[in-house]
Amino acid sequence: MNTASMTVGSVVRLTAHPLQRVGAYALTALADVRDRHRSPESLSLPEFNYACEQMTADVVATADLPDTKAPGSFWLAASYLFWPNSKMNPTNRKSLSTPQRQDQIRQWRQRPSAVLDVPCVLCGAAACGFYGKVDVPLAASAEHRNTVVPGHDGMALCVGCLCSFHALPYGCSIRGGKAAALHSWDDEVLARMTLRQTRRTRQQAQVSTTEASAGLYSREAEALRALRIYEHPVREGVELYVFSNSNKQQTLDVHRIEQPLTEWLRATLQPAVLGAGFRYLIRAHHTSKTAGSVRLAYNAFHYPHRLAATAVSYLAALTDVHGAPPPETVDLAGLYQSFIKEVLGVPQREVDQIVRLGDRIGQLLRNQPQRGTLKEFEHVQSDPGRLQGWLKRQATAWTLQRGVSEPLITTEQWRLLFEPSDRVRFHRDLLFVAVLEHLATHGWLTGTPAERDDLDDNILVEENQ
Repeated sequence: MNTASMTVGSVVRLTAHPLQRVGAYALTALADVRDRHRSPESLSLPEFNYACEQMTADVVATADLPDTKAPGSFWLAASYLFWPNSKMNPTNRKSLSTPQRQDQIRQWRQRPSAVLDVPCVLCGAAACGFYGKVDVPLAASAEHRNTVVPGHDGMALCVGCLCSFHALPYGCSIRGGKAAALHSWDDEVLARMTLRQTRRTRQQAQVSTTEASAGLYSREAEALRALRIYEHPVREGVELYVFSNSNKQQTLDVHRIEQPLTEWLRATLQPAVLGAGFRYLIRAHHTSKTAGSVRLAYNAFHYPHRLAATAVSYLAALTDVHGAPPPETVDLAGLYQSFIKEVLGVPQREVDQIVRLGDRIGQLLRNQPQRGTLKEFEHVQSDPGRLQGWLKRQATAWTLQRGVSEPLITTEQWRLLFEPSDRVRFHRDLLFVAVLEHLATHGWLTGTPAERDDLDDNILVEENQ
């Protein structure tokens, strides 16, 4: 390596490539840097060299393995996912002796000493060579490109970016034939999550192979557990990259949680904050086939609006069973309000208006202590036309009894419930929740708690990593 061209702290640079960024932070973890807030760009040359030596030792150790089914074959199996056609897994591997395999792997991982007169395509530093699919996951194969001469790997990389891609697998959850990397443009979040995953991957490499299949939505659940350990407000969202660089099937799926939902989940999942409301939300997501936290994590990454809708549906189902607001009502109502304000951006004034209307409707229903009363309101609330007619009738009776000084529903409240907008569905759901909360607070036909043992499942498991 040409050390004269490098200064301390300049070996690795963060770029706009998410997977390179994950790899750069994995390099920092491999360098055994004790300060978990260190940036990859602060790595000294000795620290960088130490991290690279650890990676080289891991891949060279696979040379004496017969195949990917042998004990300790984690990195050999992973090589087909990340580095197909590399010196770790050539087609003639079985015909090579262990020393020959070792030599080839060392040659592949030997860091280039040359400095080319071209810039790295990612960070602009002097490139050390041209690289493609063998070293850079998801890069186009030389056989499939027409932008360079045949056989040219095409992608100019500096030694820092090249080694970041080599470190990427350590920052990934690897199983079921795919890798999952959690990325954020908030560097503090990315540093903490990658440090955690690097430790987990190295532990996995010591005890297993990569053959274990991935459970349903398990990657999303893992991502949410990783988010839970972060103690500070997040400034950016998170992205889950699920990919394979295999020759059999090169794939990439990217799932995102935007910053408002990321921060809401992180904050409400904190052990010191986690209350019954979020536990009930997990319970609401539970099915006979899927743990509540796993389905919640899936919705967070794929269908965020379902988090609120599931809470409302859960309350409605329990209300149908009991004929009264269930005991979960007050806690879930608070969580629902928090979600629509902090995640969906519903203004506090709109929330206050709907809650005020819900209180008045609750007063009306409290005068009719029959179990069918609440069911009737739920029935009309689910249809805008029926709800309009019901409110008109009730408003007329309300005015005749109390006068016009305190109308049942104001013009602004009517507009919020029925004027077309991207928030009108949440306003109507909030009205239903607010009515239930009012009745529950006043002890109207107290319900019976649902008997379920799934309050706590794997998203709430404490981790010390």
